[in-house]
Amino acid sequence: MNLELYLEQMKELVNIDSGSGNVAGINRVADKLAGWYQEIGWNVERIPADGGRQVLLITNHVSEHYDAMYIGHMDTVFPDGTAEKRPFRIEGENYYGPGVGDMKNGDLAMFHIAANLPETEKKCLNIAMVYNPDEEIGSIYSKEITDRIGCQADHIFVMESAGKNGTRHCFARKGSLTYDIEFQGQAAHAGFMFEVENASAVLEMGHYIVELMSLADREKDTTVNVGIANGGTARNVVADHAKISVEMRFRDDSERIRLKEYVNKITEGQPFVPGVKTTITMQKETPPFIKTEEAKKYIERVRKIAEEYGIPFEEKDRGGLSDANHLSRCGNAIVMDGMGPHGANDHSEKEYGYIGSVEPCVKLHLAILNDMLNKQ
Repeated sequence: MNLELYLEQMKELVNIDSGSGNVAGINRVADKLAGWYQEIGWNVERIPADGGRQVLLITNHVSEHYDAMYIGHMDTVFPDGTAEKRPFRIEGENYYGPGVGDMKNGDLAMFHIAANLPETEKKCLNIAMVYNPDEEIGSIYSKEITDRIGCQADHIFVMESAGKNGTRHCFARKGSLTYDIEFQGQAAHAGFMFEVENASAVLEMGHYIVELMSLADREKDTTVNVGIANGGTARNVVADHAKISVEMRFRDDSERIRLKEYVNKITEGQPFVPGVKTTITMQKETPPFIKTEEAKKYIERVRKIAEEYGIPFEEKDRGGLSDANHLSRCGNAIVMDGMGPHGANDHSEKEYGYIGSVEPCVKLHLAILNDMLNKQ
């Protein structure tokens, strides 16, 4: 592959602000990618999603079945102006800039896999390169579209950054439950709490914080975090309103059931503080990405392919979410995540990509595709 071209193209992508709310910026990234694919003769389809966003479906053949689907996301977490503040740069063995590791490195690796695909594989395999415009906000606009494509694929490669210099990949992720819970009480002057009717929403909130966070289970790696808590208007006023935002993460679906049942139980039951009304105002559920028996077998096959090419191959489960969480529920596809080049320190000013991981990443995927062809 042409590493110099990769770095030049990476500079172009990174220097475009494409935070999840910047639809114009995300579409500019889409335009760049679409143009590069068209130059190498691939088909580009722009599938409209809500809010002016678009999912890119790029294929070597128009088909209703794909031997392999690759997916990356074009949005980042960074606000407008970040690219100008700290544009793409290379220092030593790494490159830096907003979104380099999450995940414009994987987006661009997908293109270079396509650009370096031998003619036989290009002719005989059906491959889909899919680009999502809103993964950082939960793929709320694109999920239905990408899942539909995923249900047509035998293998799905999520090109999030690999860990440990490009050697460590991900084949299982935690699922999540998130809640916004509001408490409505009765305000009163704090100096007359024993004399007038009152019900502290903040006190009720405090009980919930303790109860919910006690649901964490270290042995099962189930975490619970009340990340935001606020309420009240003044120190001398009994608070009549409070709100918490909670995130729970779990590896096993039985834990999802346990957590969900407990939240329903306490919100529907009697309040800790008489007179306070509790309401769930937002609830979101993301299933875990679980390693199936078929996936385990395929992981070992890919490990052997990597060994044959002298490419180190490790695995490590992750607690963060990705498109793998929902794509793993699509049809019978085998899903592999963290299959992009190495990047780290995501969502921070120290985010970087490791130059030395790019060529091995592309080389490994070309070998995987060659193996698919040989199995036909």
